[in-house]
Amino acid sequence: MPSKVCYFHPAVRSSVFGLPTDAVVRQQWLQFMFDYVPENYNRNLALCAAHFTEDSFQNLHKFNAGFNKKLLLKHEVVPTLKPEAAVVGPQPYTSQQGPSTQECPSISASVEVGCQTDPMKSESLATEISPNMRSVATQLSAGTLSDFHSTSRGSMFRPRKRPRLVLEEEEEEKDDIESQIQVEPHDSTYNPESTATEESELLIDPQTNSGEKKYIVFESCLRELFGPCPICKTKCTDQSRQMGTFVAFTQLCEKCQYNRQWQSQPIVGSTPVGNLLLSGATYFTGGSFVQLQKIFKAMNLQMTTYSTFRKHTRNFIEPTIIHKWNRDQLHIISQLQQQGKVPLAGDMRADTPGHSAKFGSYTLMHVETNKILDLQLIQSNEVGGSYHMEKEGLKRCLDKLESNGLAVDYLITDRHPQIQKYLRERSITQFYDVWHFQKGLSKKIDKLSQNKDCKVLKTWLRSIKNHIYWSATSSVSGPEKLAKWTSLLNHIQNVHVHENPLFPKCEHPDRVSRDQKKWFQSGSVELHKLGKVLYNKRVLKEVEKLSHHFQTSSLEAFHSLILRFAPKNVVFTFIGMLCRLYLAAMHYNENSDRHPATTTAGQAVFKFIYPKSKKGECTAKPVKIDPTYNYVDELISLLVNKVFLDPTPYTEELHAVPIPPPLSSQYEKPSKEEVIARHVSRFSQGGCGIQHTGQLDLETAGGSGQQHMTG
Repeated sequence: MPSKVCYFHPAVRSSVFGLPTDAVVRQQWLQFMFDYVPENYNRNLALCAAHFTEDSFQNLHKFNAGFNKKLLLKHEVVPTLKPEAAVVGPQPYTSQQGPSTQECPSISASVEVGCQTDPMKSESLATEISPNMRSVATQLSAGTLSDFHSTSRGSMFRPRKRPRLVLEEEEEEKDDIESQIQVEPHDSTYNPESTATEESELLIDPQTNSGEKKYIVFESCLRELFGPCPICKTKCTDQSRQMGTFVAFTQLCEKCQYNRQWQSQPIVGSTPVGNLLLSGATYFTGGSFVQLQKIFKAMNLQMTTYSTFRKHTRNFIEPTIIHKWNRDQLHIISQLQQQGKVPLAGDMRADTPGHSAKFGSYTLMHVETNKILDLQLIQSNEVGGSYHMEKEGLKRCLDKLESNGLAVDYLITDRHPQIQKYLRERSITQFYDVWHFQKGLSKKIDKLSQNKDCKVLKTWLRSIKNHIYWSATSSVSGPEKLAKWTSLLNHIQNVHVHENPLFPKCEHPDRVSRDQKKWFQSGSVELHKLGKVLYNKRVLKEVEKLSHHFQTSSLEAFHSLILRFAPKNVVFTFIGMLCRLYLAAMHYNENSDRHPATTTAGQAVFKFIYPKSKKGECTAKPVKIDPTYNYVDELISLLVNKVFLDPTPYTEELHAVPIPPPLSSQYEKPSKEEVIARHVSRFSQGGCGIQHTGQLDLETAGGSGQQHMTG
């Protein structure tokens, strides 16, 4: 029995459905099509979407919006609609008949294999309907053969002019694009009515395609998919087109006019999804496009140019990051508003060491949950120099929290003088981080231990450092910290009873020392010098304010994490640096509470390190479970499903960020010719080491210029 085909309107060209696999539902389909269930029927029978109600489809709203290329039926759906123009029984079909373009797209007809190979004005539906002729490739579509008869009759064919993929691709090198267009005799997929760059045919569902698996495919293996014509086994003419990571193949059989097209990836609008995903994944993971380009070049992998990456970044990627950070930050703050006042830790990180930094980022962390609450980026010319960036960063952070109704209980920072004064004026309790205090004091003690008359001090260096931490963490008030700290000089003299009532006696058990040489002698020079360092007026004042709650070690770990997203040897724009700081904060907040790794037996896993700070001493460090990157998935989903489709509200959010003028704006920009004319290399070959550019140089040399010139 000849196969029965339901022709459909071009508006629903790809919405054709074969018989279901379920036997009961299949009988219901046959009853609908023939008004009875035939004993013998062709398995390739198909119906178009016109025979189903709107609630029969899974993705009708996405299809109508243009996001889906094909309609999807729900499970076990039965056709119920019969337009008046429909013919239910099998009808004769000739090569002169074409697909119906009437209002009802459901004319049934018998289609022979010969009809599909007969070069008449009929539409070839082999790739859409017959499962035996469908290619393995996922992106296939049939075309109208009449267009080829009017344009191609020789061994070569000329495709219609290729439209631009999208504005963002305009800066791709035209020579590289044209060099990818080839006409070869062996391959399979071309249809000028549904070219790989037409928006109406290539709109896809980003949510279902952006997360699917991708593979590296060699071109030779790819071309094996496009061999001889699957109908007449004749050599086919093919064409390939490449744009970044996107490649499309088109094929035409000159004999039977069989044609089809294939593309390596879906397209949103007119932009290949792979190009956008590559740019987004590179940026969201803190990668470098330059390094990625080297990897791709070494493997001869095709990728987009840097100009395309920058356009993706400006128009879509950076607005995505700004929006997600603002949303996540408000979510964290709203959770903390119910707790009342919050304890915080704050510190600044500069892009370069010293006072030559261009950017300074101040971070506030909620010490109880170990989450980054706010992060402010300051440029040095905003505040008159890099020395003032820390105070301005803290001010902006506190203003941000205050505007969101979040009060500060206390703040743990380093001992920056400007910060101390500012917090006093703002009536905020400040504590000092113990590590910063210990680091500064240890340098003085280490230097003192190098003296010849302070040999005993070397054996007490570690104990003194430990005593700093113990005095701070085991106390609850400033006077108690000070009492424990001042007991140190008595302890190193083997005196363990003290006059201060807040700490009258050492807490360690009493022991009788066998080696009296390890103790400091009363009235000795080394004890006097050590006392001047430990009992310094400034030191005693800072000991009282050491934090006994939390420390800023987690904040220092976050600053180390920033190096993965914003290395100090790379120059970034203001927005580029800000977005990478936000990415680091997202990564840290997601992985701040990672649990220690354990073996199958439940034992903790440790690794051994040799830190420089401990002069190569072996130290055991607990290993934590692997970090997660769910924020990257959320960013990519937001990018593809929302920002790329309608970037206007997100770019407005980005433009709301105040951007200071570049550092070079304070200088007058000379002309290019003037700068080149002034260029003199210090390594230029000549008779003297000093280069003179005119008579003025000879005069300013104080009369000795002529001697240099002749010498």
